[in-house]
Amino acid sequence: MTATTAALVHERGGTATLSKVTIRQPGAHELVVRVMASGVCATDLFGIDGGAGDRFPAVFGHEGAGIVEAVGDGVTEIRSGDRVVLGFASCGDCDACLHGHSAYCGRFAELNYAAHAGATSTTGPVTTGWMGQSSWAAHVVVDARSAVVIGDDVPWAVAATLGCGVLTGAGAVLNVLRPGPGDTLLVIGAGTTGLAAVMAAKHRGVARIVVSDPIADRRDLAMLLGATEALAPDRVAEAVRGTASHVLDTVGTQPALDLALSQLATRGTCATVALKPGANRVEVSQSRLLWGRTLTGVIEGDADVARDIRSLAALWRAGRLPVEWLVATYPFADVAQAVEDARDGRVVKPVLRMGDERRVAPPAAPADLVETLRGGAVAEDDLAGLWRSLPPVEPAELRGLWRGTGLSPGHRVHRLLTRSGWYGKLFRSDDDVAPIVRTDGAGGLVSDPVLARGGASLHRVVHDGVATAAMVYDGQPVIDCFVRVGPDALLGVMTGRDTLDDGRAYHFLLERDRDRDPDQIGTAPAPAG
Repeated sequence: MTATTAALVHERGGTATLSKVTIRQPGAHELVVRVMASGVCATDLFGIDGGAGDRFPAVFGHEGAGIVEAVGDGVTEIRSGDRVVLGFASCGDCDACLHGHSAYCGRFAELNYAAHAGATSTTGPVTTGWMGQSSWAAHVVVDARSAVVIGDDVPWAVAATLGCGVLTGAGAVLNVLRPGPGDTLLVIGAGTTGLAAVMAAKHRGVARIVVSDPIADRRDLAMLLGATEALAPDRVAEAVRGTASHVLDTVGTQPALDLALSQLATRGTCATVALKPGANRVEVSQSRLLWGRTLTGVIEGDADVARDIRSLAALWRAGRLPVEWLVATYPFADVAQAVEDARDGRVVKPVLRMGDERRVAPPAAPADLVETLRGGAVAEDDLAGLWRSLPPVEPAELRGLWRGTGLSPGHRVHRLLTRSGWYGKLFRSDDDVAPIVRTDGAGGLVSDPVLARGGASLHRVVHDGVATAAMVYDGQPVIDCFVRVGPDALLGVMTGRDTLDDGRAYHFLLERDRDRDPDQIGTAPAPAG
């Protein structure tokens, strides 16, 4: 048993107070984590108010981040000393888990909401395991599936936000709604979830991002983080006029859902993510839905914990997810004040500090991704998660000459392309592609079919869950897949047989070159003999 400190809530609607507790040793496939920071989320308030039944006395908190102190039998990928973000619990064996949708685990309610007596206080058993964590504690026992290793560069206050609120909002945009540059997204509610959705939509280049919230300061923050308009709820209808291709409802009330569906365009999709006690019955206009509209519920951003928390950390490192703007930190001893401020809406994301780290200063605005990639500021390990987060492109959008920049300098393909004088790619038509354009030594450009082993053609394929344009080589089993970074920039990844180098894929940036005439690009002569 381990003695530690936890914030106990003794009764429905009660106040969280620090108390001494003991927790058990980790069992098979479990960890003991020393919590360094933990967020306060609306779901915690839901639990405190009895939304998940009478589980008191209890420890809440489910946005934990900390350091692994002990591992149980069978844990192979996480070691003592690793820095981890904690997410929700899932079984790993059901159909949903096996297909990357662990937020819809068949045992989700059992593993995340059911009362488990996992600790003891001076007055008796204490219920833990809230959302797989109960991270309002200095130490927790968690299933290893709920823990995701992150880098030393992510501050604890940032890391703590990634486990639920930011995961839900960003995940709803990146995994479910997936709006693109030509779309309009309406976000109802500018709390942590709504503002995370705004940042994710800004990252994807969504043309119009409208935020609805009654609090002026939150509307101002939404504008800073990427919204194109931020309006009081009573002004949304006159501004949007039923043109939203996508809507995210983070409030979950009848008025919020009425607003969402009234502003949803024909064949549009509304995702609702709010958690309310009981059945939370709402009325829906069936005649409105008949016009091809979709209403879908989303839990935890339809996230896979390991995949998506790493992706969110990658977006943060790239300057695309400045969650620092949302955070106000509190010493652990001030947990009651943090909960009160969350209830009253005085702060967006309260984060409890169990360690000494202070809040880091937020950046001025989300970073320009093209410049960040071109400057080599994105770690190679983050490129796959970044690729998956971006919107697809169509083959017809690739016409013309593109200048390339390799983003995986340690990859053998990068060394080959560098030696060849690689410049980029030329897409004349779907069936006429020069996969490798290089310099000719005299200031000109030539395509090199010998190095490319022929030409290539354009198709649509699915890679890592994204259906997008891809270039299929004629003479080798290689496919380059592209997503949109900006109006004239693409992020590419090389896939296919033998394209990995020590388990790493090759990523590259393509930028449209409008200064050169593609018709002036010849073909390099074949080597003599």
